[in-house]
Amino acid sequence: MSEWKLQTHTGSGPKYLALVGALEDRISGGHLREGDRLPPQRDLARMFGVTIATVTRAIAEASRRGLVVARPGSGTYVKDRSTLPGAAPEIVDLSINTLPSDLVAGLLDAALAEVAARKISHDAFGYSSYGSNSRHRATGAEWVSRFGLDVGVESVLPTHGVHQGLMAAFGALAKPGDSVICEPFTYTGIKRIAEYRGLKLIGADMDDEGLLPDSVGRELRNSGAKIVIVTTVAQNPTTASLSMERRRALAEVCRKADAIILEDAINVPLAGDQLHPIAHYAPERTLYLTSFSKCVTPGFRLGYAVVPPQVFPIFHDALISTQWIGPLFYAELAGILLAGSQMDKCLDLHRREAKARVTLTTSLLDCVKPVTFPGYHVWGLAPAGWQADEFCTEALRQGVRISPASHFAVSPTPSIQAFRISLGGCETREQLQSGLERLARILQHKHAVSGTVV
Repeated sequence: MSEWKLQTHTGSGPKYLALVGALEDRISGGHLREGDRLPPQRDLARMFGVTIATVTRAIAEASRRGLVVARPGSGTYVKDRSTLPGAAPEIVDLSINTLPSDLVAGLLDAALAEVAARKISHDAFGYSSYGSNSRHRATGAEWVSRFGLDVGVESVLPTHGVHQGLMAAFGALAKPGDSVICEPFTYTGIKRIAEYRGLKLIGADMDDEGLLPDSVGRELRNSGAKIVIVTTVAQNPTTASLSMERRRALAEVCRKADAIILEDAINVPLAGDQLHPIAHYAPERTLYLTSFSKCVTPGFRLGYAVVPPQVFPIFHDALISTQWIGPLFYAELAGILLAGSQMDKCLDLHRREAKARVTLTTSLLDCVKPVTFPGYHVWGLAPAGWQADEFCTEALRQGVRISPASHFAVSPTPSIQAFRISLGGCETREQLQSGLERLARILQHKHAVSGTVV
């Protein structure tokens, strides 16, 4: 029998459904196989800190879904799902927020060949730190200038991506126990970094345009926090994008509170947003972070940080503490892409593809919220009467993995029942359409059941 270890889903739904979801994850992931025997119900109750009644209800629901079968006098076993009518033979994973890498493979191959032809191995693989190559920093300044931020080379540092930039910023600007203001639903990487650094995330209120300035100001006063992290465009997971007025207002609120702004602009290049970023309105207190991983290919681990002078030394030291050597090879590759037309072609290909995938999604699912800038994820509202975790569990049973709001919620109790659908993990639109059609069938069935008069 395979090793029995489950991590129950967190969220506000019933505990028995969390157990069913955890069981389903282990089966779909291949950790539990056909014929594996589950531990006795009393042992399961003790393992997960629930009552035997909760376990009994979970097993009954798992049996109803065709996950397990009870054999009197023997126990409960994982069922052979391949024999079930309508069983999905393959999971369509719409849970990872990425982009289709094959789309720009030819452009990257050509750029890599040019790197090799230039014989610049010293610049690409030398023992060099983040601020030592002025040419790499100049490339970063040119890149951010395309999106409304004109800065000098001296304020730019290359990074290994936004995630490293956030890790360094939290390490440089906060100490364990400090509070950080952010959106109520935020990028899971931020949650992990905050937990690792011992920081408390506080979700301010937001609407379709992102964080509400009045709420941010109130949370800054009440908590004593001195850091606000905000995503400018196509926020992950909600897709909210800040208007020009909202950016100005957030800059002013943070200036009055003497708070540092961490501006996550990772989705700006794909969106093609031309509005001035928050860093334009409050350059003295905004640390601006961007990256190529959401506009070229996921493994392109290069970003740029535009850093205010007063925090530049400690941020630079924090970068070194996370990774001694800067992203030299990727910086060389970026220089080649930007010097010619390859980067513009990459952006054009991804923008067209993202728009097509969003259009496909909204044509099949009426629960998806409208987006200001098409990208590779959308935010959907769970059907009336369903918890988001419950809907995502049912989606997985039908062969589609999506992410419930609880994965992103700063509060233990999400304020809305919603889910994120990631559109870029499938290399083809046909694969994506297959997953979306399964979700559409779940929604249609739910509407049909809800409309039945008893």
